[in-house]
Amino acid sequence: MKANVYHAPKDVRIETVPDPKIMNPGDAIMKITKSAICGSDLHFYRGNFGMDEGFVVGHEFMGVIEDTGKDSKLFKTGDKVVAPFWAGCGTCHNCENNYPTACTGGGGCFGYGEAFGGYGGGQAEYVRIPFADATLEKVPEEIEDEKLLFLGDVMSTAYFCAERANIKPGNVVVIWGDGTLGLLATLSAKLFGPSTIITIGHHDFRLKLAKEMGADITINSKNEDPIERIQQITKGNLADVSLECIGLPSAIQDSFKMLKAGGTLSFIGMFDEDVSFPMLDFFLKDITVTGGVCPAKNYIQKLMPLITSGKIDPSMIITHDLPLSETPKGYELMDTKDENAIKVVLTP
Repeated sequence: MKANVYHAPKDVRIETVPDPKIMNPGDAIMKITKSAICGSDLHFYRGNFGMDEGFVVGHEFMGVIEDTGKDSKLFKTGDKVVAPFWAGCGTCHNCENNYPTACTGGGGCFGYGEAFGGYGGGQAEYVRIPFADATLEKVPEEIEDEKLLFLGDVMSTAYFCAERANIKPGNVVVIWGDGTLGLLATLSAKLFGPSTIITIGHHDFRLKLAKEMGADITINSKNEDPIERIQQITKGNLADVSLECIGLPSAIQDSFKMLKAGGTLSFIGMFDEDVSFPMLDFFLKDITVTGGVCPAKNYIQKLMPLITSGKIDPSMIITHDLPLSETPKGYELMDTKDENAIKVVLTP
């Protein structure tokens, strides 16, 4: 089959690799219909995060069941399914408590190397799914793939960030980031009824889309100081909630400055380095801090009605749909943001 293979920073290639096979009785083989390049894929693409040379990458994908092992009971050939980015065994203590991303029974992240379980990724024609019954979710045939694809990662992750922030009607919510996570967090925050959503970024074309997705106010941090602007907008009262969707230490630290006493910081950005907390502000202002990796498996069916009813449309972030053969170009677009790229999806 054809697949996207990592070789070195800024060097991914479409190559012919062996087709995945059923290795364990609970496995399934998925034929990919859509995959995507995630912002977190840029960590290894830019050399900020280690990746194994020769590894098939990609953790955002969906497709149809091609084959199943003898112990897989929930799926049959031809079923349309979405895979969360993390496979879970379904039976360990953490999986049973709805934290499959902390699986201790052999789970791991697709397409992120041996350090994260060693499971090949979905920027390919086919992929092996371990623990298929515990990992996959069946999705409606009649809904376009583009609207369902991101349930396996970025849509669920963005909603998870907003949900954990405990947004109340009337709150002022600030969202750090105009990438795919920030844009979908803007969409998600709107569902909780805040009075004002402020999205911060530094790309005008992305901030324009943020307005379409629910932001009341946008701030281009290249042109104005976000903290000063938020003080003006709130007349000095500051914000109730901060959603950090970048993985940028300064955004964490600035969140403490713009949150009012009793405010909440929820973060989903993936950090490459340790972050220093302003502990005195944290302590004296009684800030609640929550964050972590989203157990996306838990959110696929939860968010499905919002998509089928048309209440949310995650496909709004798609700017490019490229054939799998052009995946290296897709990485370049995501990295440089040329052609006003926001989200690149791939079609085998």
